Amino acid sequence: MAAVVVVALLPAGCGGVTTSSAGDALAKAESPGSSRIAMSDRRLAPNLRGTTIEGSKFALDDVAGNVVVVNIWASWCEPCRTESPVLARLERQLAAKKVRFVGIDEMDTTTSATRFVASTGARYPQLVDSDGALLGQLPLLPQKGIPSTLILDRHHRMAARVIGPVTGVEIQTLVSELLHER
Repeated sequence: MAAVVVVALLPAGCGGVTTSSAGDALAKAESPGSSRIAMSDRRLAPNLRGTTIEGSKFALDDVAGNVVVVNIWASWCEPCRTESPVLARLERQLAAKKVRFVGIDEMDTTTSATRFVASTGARYPQLVDSDGALLGQLPLLPQKGIPSTLILDRHHRMAARVIGPVTGVEIQTLVSELLHER
């Protein structure tokens, strides 16, 4: 059986490493930290589709063939305020490497979401998820509590996730590993 390495990010900034099976990782879907999913245990991500905060249509298939970072956020989420500008900078840095970013705005108002995105400098698609239906399609992420991030490999299989706020180094490391896969 393939293993998944889980790195726990504790509130005090301490970390630890544990190894668990993919089934254990799914059972602990709300445990904070980052998880890598072994290639043999990866499942295809749903083709999320919806309307962006700008009113245009977007589907995950629109970024096929790329590593995709899907970030779940809301304007009222304090940790999102810290991680969102970091993700916006990374999106610009990694665009040439076939890495795309997609945001999913949870249970927010259009006005608040639009202001928030403008303040972060993010230029990538931000899907509106006013009722949690999009998040509900992502079984590896907690259905309550944000932020969380799901990273898809080039074949759009769910390959890594972060429960809680992410750092630039953390995303760069996870993305780099996926870019080097064959």
